Amino acid sequence: MVCSILEKQLGKFPQLKLSGNFRRCTDALEYLTEHPDGADLVVLDYFMPGMNGIEFLSQLRKTNVDIQVIMITSADDYSVIRAAMCYGICDYILKPFNSLRLEKAIARFDTVMKLVRSTRVWTQDKVDILLTPHRNYNTDQHTAGVPNPGKINKTTLENVRTFMRSCADKKMPLVEISEGLGLSTVTSRRYLKYMHSLGEVSITLDCKTGGRPSEIFEYKERNDDEA
Repeated sequence: MVCSILEKQLGKFPQLKLSGNFRRCTDALEYLTEHPDGADLVVLDYFMPGMNGIEFLSQLRKTNVDIQVIMITSADDYSVIRAAMCYGICDYILKPFNSLRLEKAIARFDTVMKLVRSTRVWTQDKVDILLTPHRNYNTDQHTAGVPNPGKINKTTLENVRTFMRSCADKKMPLVEISEGLGLSTVTSRRYLKYMHSLGEVSITLDCKTGGRPSEIFEYKERNDDEA
């Protein structure tokens, strides 16, 4: 029953496609060993028949399978959590959990995968993102962190849109946009994120800041089909 519920919840994420559904860790381990490129993510419980989740992770990390793991479990003992962390899990979610927490876990997974797939030379900035992906969630996900339209003032939105349109083809950090608009960075970012969800603004990460990567915003003129 729990497996069926999880499958339904994970099915809400269009970037995910189910590769296999296993009731026993031994079956999952056998599949991954035979298909090392068969999946990018394992959603794992601690309480499993025959072999628990930590024992599964121990065996998994002895293979050449490079895969991310999100644990979703009611196991709240520190020893279990610590062991899971030592085996390099992507996230650890305690039951019962809500959909927002699951969205954060998937966003964290997306960030890690995007970084791993795009990186050829690892710098300290990129290592920092890898170690703390929850601070750098993939901004390509429209469902994560998009402001409520009810909190968007139409007049302010049009002012932000006009300013961004006047700076078309220019990539700008949040501080520069905030100063140009005469708005706080919090308010500016809220409207920029909303415009991003509409496809009017692109957001990229600048990893050359020497510290935490900063978001860079650029106006995108929508065509008639997108509008």
